[in-house]
Amino acid sequence: MHHLLKIILLVSSILFMQGCATHENFVKRYDSWVGHNINHLMKEIGYPDSTYILPNKNKVYVYARSRIYSVPSMHMMGYGYGGYYGGYGMYGYGYGNDIIQKSCKLFLETNKKGIIIKWGSRGNHCTSY
Repeated sequence: MHHLLKIILLVSSILFMQGCATHENFVKRYDSWVGHNINHLMKEIGYPDSTYILPNKNKVYVYARSRIYSVPSMHMMGYGYGGYYGGYGMYGYGYGNDIIQKSCKLFLETNKKGIIIKWGSRGNHCTSY
């Protein structure tokens, strides 16, 4: 029971901290950068992971982030043969880990003068505080 309480507190605190990180804030943040010079953005968030030139000579800056989390999980009751000490109809609890991967790729397109003209993103965790 004490172990279950610790897991509940851990999951609750993670969810509470994630409450401020939203996709809406992410959209507002990068919408506000449209019309600004990419060099100013790079001073704030750092160098991109990659860049490439489009056929129209505009440049795209790509920022990528990916994280893998291991979250404790508790599998609920299972029914089956208990072996030498058990017998039929034994219930048991199992513990393990769930693996979660969160990723986001941010694409910023600039014109020939380095002004951000549009942006886009891909991934399951494009959030901003």
